[in-house]
Amino acid sequence: MFRAAFRPRMLGLLAAAVVFIIGCVIAGLWQWGVAQDRGSKAMKNDSDRPVVALDAELKPQQTFPSDGSLQPVRFHGRYDPKHQVLVSGRLLHGAHGYWVVTPVVVDGTGARIPVVRGFVARPGQAEKPATTPVTVTGALAPGEAPSASNPPPGQLSTVDLAALLTKWGGNIYNGFVFLTHEQPAMHTPSVQAFPPPTPGDTGLSLVNLGYALQWWSFAGFAVFIYFRELRREAHPELRAAPAEPDNRQDSAIPTDNEGSHV
Repeated sequence: MFRAAFRPRMLGLLAAAVVFIIGCVIAGLWQWGVAQDRGSKAMKNDSDRPVVALDAELKPQQTFPSDGSLQPVRFHGRYDPKHQVLVSGRLLHGAHGYWVVTPVVVDGTGARIPVVRGFVARPGQAEKPATTPVTVTGALAPGEAPSASNPPPGQLSTVDLAALLTKWGGNIYNGFVFLTHEQPAMHTPSVQAFPPPTPGDTGLSLVNLGYALQWWSFAGFAVFIYFRELRREAHPELRAAPAEPDNRQDSAIPTDNEGSHV
């Protein structure tokens, strides 16, 4: 096979394959760069979204919008401290603890929306807010998946909206909010602020990522074709023999010279 690689036909095929592969790799890298740029731009646009009224983005019992994650929202209402719960298994700056989740009864709808007011290291630190009117601003998030664990009373393992509906009754929004600002401020010093999650810097445009993978697959296919032809060049017996015409005649069909005798 080594000698076959230096035959003129294979050298020409190798040169063509190398040029094609380099072109595919370059095109794939360009599409990869575009995928990263567009993904980062999309995440930046998400982080720069303006604050909107909660009911303009999500209404009680409405399905969570596909583009609603981390949408800044604002609404008016009153905290319902008697229904406050803790969500275990959370981290803040490497420390283990709990989210303090307090529902707000939203003005105009009377429905509750869970608000992550902050973080505590121990359940006893979860001070409850006052029930005075408050304006809440925060980042909207979809509910979390249910958990099979059996936490202590007053605690959950996830922000399971179905479990919260069972505990709270009435109407509920199909989402929760990470608190970023409240007016007036409810002074609960032992509850540390918990910032909403932020998009990472590794987002990709899936369309352009698909184009990049497509170009690289073309390059891989060119490598396959070259080695297949090299193998056939080195082993001529592997080439398919041309089909020979079938000149046989069907003996069951009589010719013009054959017939019945008189």
